Amino acid sequence: MKKMTSISIILAFIVSSMVCGSYAAPKDDRDKVMRQRIQWVEKCLKDFESIKPGMTRSEIEKKFPMDGGLQSVSPVRFIHSSCPYFKIDVEFAFKRNPDDQNRAIWGKEDKSTKVSKPYIERPALD
Repeated sequence: MKKMTSISIILAFIVSSMVCGSYAAPKDDRDKVMRQRIQWVEKCLKDFESIKPGMTRSEIEKKFPMDGGLQSVSPVRFIHSSCPYFKIDVEFAFKRNPDDQNRAIWGKEDKSTKVSKPYIERPALD
């Protein structure tokens, strides 16, 4: 029994060493990967920063898809196409229908009035 336990411990150590060793990359490779990740995040931030107040809903929708889940006329959550965890909220000036209990009318030409800072959140699923 003791021999079996010793063999199990040694085998577990060997397997974990092999697995951990395969993930250990040279420092130059880790630095390169880190630089690539930073550049990618920087690109995503610049993409979000291109959204300015005064842009129309259709202009923004051409750049970013809407997040899933329930959405209202304003504000609207948009996600980055490269990563649905990266989001931004945009408020719009919209019209109301006085003949239909003053309900909001969603229009492609609605102008954005306020743009949030980008943030990270799990995607909303429909």
